[in-house]
Amino acid sequence: MHLITENEVYKRESEEKFSLKELITLKLPEPVTYTKEDYDWYMTVALEKVDKVTQDRNLLTSKLILEYRWAIREGYNHQLDTALKNRYDYPRNQNTVKGIQSYIERIKKASDEEMKALEVES
Repeated sequence: MHLITENEVYKRESEEKFSLKELITLKLPEPVTYTKEDYDWYMTVALEKVDKVTQDRNLLTSKLILEYRWAIREGYNHQLDTALKNRYDYPRNQNTVKGIQSYIERIKKASDEEMKALEVES
């Protein structure tokens, strides 16, 4: 395994050098392993935004990071976040734990509204 990066929140490794497929170990509160496929840019963006958080990093749990990844994916795929136009865009939230939590809640709410609208149409 080739170490890509490691900090107190996560460790990124790949089997092949310069591969986009990675094995990510989210460390808090207990280690959780996530296999990031080469097409999974949502997790890359989530980790890059997590790196910008400077306070309360102990609150960056595996659950929060995986929910953030989900929110980025939903925000892009269902056009719930107009700031996400391509894989090089970032969600527009503050670089804090509270900002990440607020973003997740906003996308969950928009996703729920979208699902309710689909049910009404059916």
